[in-house]
Amino acid sequence: MPSSPTSYPAAFNLIHRPWLPVRRRSGAIERISPWQITAGLEDDPFLSFAWPRPDFNGAAHEFMIGLLTTAAFPEDNAAWRDWWLAPPSPEELKHRFSQVAHAFDLDGPGHRFLQDLDALEGADSKSATTLLIDAPGAQTLRNNADLFVKRSGAATLSRAAAAMALFTLSCYAPSGGAGHRTSLRGGGPMTTLIVTSHPKLGDTLWGRLWPNVETRGQIANRAISSLDSAPIFPWLIATRTSNSKRGGRSTTPADVHPLQVYWGMPRRIRLEFQYVGSQHCELTDADDQVVVASYRTKNYGTNYSEGFEHPLTPHYRQKPDSPKLPVHPNPGGISYRLWPGLLVETDGKQRDPAPVVRAWPDRAHHAPDARFAVFGYDMDNMKARAWVEKEIPLWRFDDPDIREWCTHFVNLGIAGANTVARLLTGAVKGALHERPKEAPGDYSFIAERFYRSTEGAFQSALDVALALAKENPDADDPTAEARERWVPVMASAALRLFDEYAPDYGLEDRNMHRHVKARFLLVSALRGQGKAGKALFEDLNIPSLVTTPQNARPQEAA
Repeated sequence: MPSSPTSYPAAFNLIHRPWLPVRRRSGAIERISPWQITAGLEDDPFLSFAWPRPDFNGAAHEFMIGLLTTAAFPEDNAAWRDWWLAPPSPEELKHRFSQVAHAFDLDGPGHRFLQDLDALEGADSKSATTLLIDAPGAQTLRNNADLFVKRSGAATLSRAAAAMALFTLSCYAPSGGAGHRTSLRGGGPMTTLIVTSHPKLGDTLWGRLWPNVETRGQIANRAISSLDSAPIFPWLIATRTSNSKRGGRSTTPADVHPLQVYWGMPRRIRLEFQYVGSQHCELTDADDQVVVASYRTKNYGTNYSEGFEHPLTPHYRQKPDSPKLPVHPNPGGISYRLWPGLLVETDGKQRDPAPVVRAWPDRAHHAPDARFAVFGYDMDNMKARAWVEKEIPLWRFDDPDIREWCTHFVNLGIAGANTVARLLTGAVKGALHERPKEAPGDYSFIAERFYRSTEGAFQSALDVALALAKENPDADDPTAEARERWVPVMASAALRLFDEYAPDYGLEDRNMHRHVKARFLLVSALRGQGKAGKALFEDLNIPSLVTTPQNARPQEAA
């Protein structure tokens, strides 16, 4: 801090300061205030955020969606449509956002954005670089094991970078040791968004944000406590600490405003600001008069309990009557195997797409060219293994019956694919090992390779199912033919991968009988023979391909 208070610049307010880097259609990159997000829509609109880190770009979407929902939510879908067809001017957004600007000072003497109301004097001080989720931990540094994510990657941050690092950590925080809490959605939650093109303006950043903003009714439906008294921004009041030995307690949905899901603050943090006159940010290379090189932190911050439903995250139940839990990315990335529960409801109703995805059909006729975006950290407890993200087309189902049939196809078609992936993995292990169940190593890569190699074909199969549902709406199961066509596609991919991972050359060094038996059993199951084959076609709910006696050798799939 400077010796004279008059030399320190005014508070860095995240509503009024230009701090968000965005890229225009022309390729130009600018730094804007949040209310400028619709500036230049007709001439040169903003298309994306332009942070140097993908997790910052993901969190920037969540920041803006949370801000729009908090300060500019539509009354209903009709009002949502009005701002979709004719987006608001920057001046209108500035007026709306200014109503909450008091909660968005990053520094200064009063309340500080996402920082503990207590100054945390005497608390542990850490390098600003440890705000980054993938920064190596203390044990990694002691063991000199930071081979991929290097230490001191960004030791000094500008206020803009520090704000986004703090928000990203709060959104996705993994466990951080005793009493250092995970995010409201647990460590490394999955985020899903609706992304769509404007009928006149084409792709814009507005089309990545406004489709995911809740209406007043949707917000109220998530409310358990009174909307008038429950806090939205946790940093405006004393922290609800969670050390049970000192009277702390968990925070439930009944304790907070439903909008706090966008502004959860699990960690007790106070950024330490240094006035330097001018210095480059080591993460963004932008100049700032004030930088953040360290922060103070204390454990036992807010511990958000189970039961929160975040509008941007899919959820699941372990049992039909248990609370909803947020979905998290897993190893293997994002493939069509995850569609049940992400894009469509599962047959057992225990996995639900995010509320914004479930609400989209009521808005889809205003934006037919929609996509589904998913991203998040694949975490292993405290360790970030990878950042995963993907976008896929969304199918438009205007007719509820057609939507139901296509959901039916997705659930059954993917159930069949999961069974084939298991059969393929088991066959490869059976060909290579005398005791397949005891085979060393992780063979999950085989299933993931199968999903990747058949993803385009599954999307084509869904197109066929959609066409059949439209052509034969009164059929007992109009999508059955599409599932029948899906079987030989899966069989061909499975046998091709078996031959790749268990090749027949070099059999003189292995057990030839074991190899031939493993492939024979795989071919048989893919035709519907045996217990495994019967289960496969039951999953698909179609007749098996078996036309020969049970003890006859089947013809191999092409």
